[in-house]
Amino acid sequence: MSIRTGIVGLQSVFWPNAFANCLKEISNAELVACADMGYDPDLIKISLGRTPEEYAAQHDVGLYHDPIEMIEKEGLQAVCICAKNTEIVNFVELVAPLGVDIYMAKPMATTMEAANRIVKAVRDNDMIATSGTTERFDGGIRAAYQRFKSGAIGELISIRALHQHGNISGFPKDDWYWDEAQGGPELSLIWYVGDVVRWFAGSEVVRVYAEYDNYLSDNSPFMDNGKIILRFENKIMGSIDIYFSVKGWSFPSYEVELVGTEGCIRTQQSVYEGTLFTKDGITNFYRIQNNNLLDEMRHWVQCCINKTDPELTIEDARSVIELCLACRQSAHTHAPVILPYEF
Repeated sequence: MSIRTGIVGLQSVFWPNAFANCLKEISNAELVACADMGYDPDLIKISLGRTPEEYAAQHDVGLYHDPIEMIEKEGLQAVCICAKNTEIVNFVELVAPLGVDIYMAKPMATTMEAANRIVKAVRDNDMIATSGTTERFDGGIRAAYQRFKSGAIGELISIRALHQHGNISGFPKDDWYWDEAQGGPELSLIWYVGDVVRWFAGSEVVRVYAEYDNYLSDNSPFMDNGKIILRFENKIMGSIDIYFSVKGWSFPSYEVELVGTEGCIRTQQSVYEGTLFTKDGITNFYRIQNNNLLDEMRHWVQCCINKTDPELTIEDARSVIELCLACRQSAHTHAPVILPYEF
């Protein structure tokens, strides 16, 4: 079985091409159309680097202005949504009544009000939905998770996660990413590590403390380095490092370190290697680089076909947004934040 898919929204530096390239690699997905939402082609070109017409020709798909017309005329069963972070909720609510399944570029929302609206639209319309990409489908991290779940290091005591993603100069000066309302790295980067620590901990965060600062990013309204301390409901401790000021370090680069009662596991994705430390010695277990977005989207397509929830449910995505916003609140007030938190 194959599903017909499309792209909703083209005003993005990375996601329209990333989604299109992945969908064309997935044997049971057919990319047939895109919708530019009627936006000014010159505005889209600032972010995407090409006009909607050029994008459609590049990927050999039909071009529409109206996503509803696209979905109905092309008989689409699933769409990928990429837009300003503040606009994704509107796009979801627009297409939800048509019953298409959705994959949303992360972060799917910048407020809890918007995140709750997305969850409601998804559940009210029985959609299969997720947001990404995440670190869950990175090969080394996934191998570490499998070893952890098999009991290789006993009970988890603490977890540390790092995400390094270059610097803000990768975005054109007139791109919407520079707008404070879109959340910046506080949402787009903490998303990755906020989800992966929740995944390993198997628990919700109950308290968070964050420190941010802008050290090197001239003219940026955002922090470019951050450190976060977390406490989970099941007593596990966690920490997060965010680097967004680095030049010359390939990105994205991930690290995850797990300390358990019987050993520890460390992954360092700059060299794509995982290491297991136990009383029996040291074992290296992963040295292969995979395309985690492709693997994650392949998983989502299969979920659309089988009508099952993706590994990252829409409720999980909402919880990650809540954690990102709690980190921001803590950094701004210089005080711990207790979750769940009323924003």
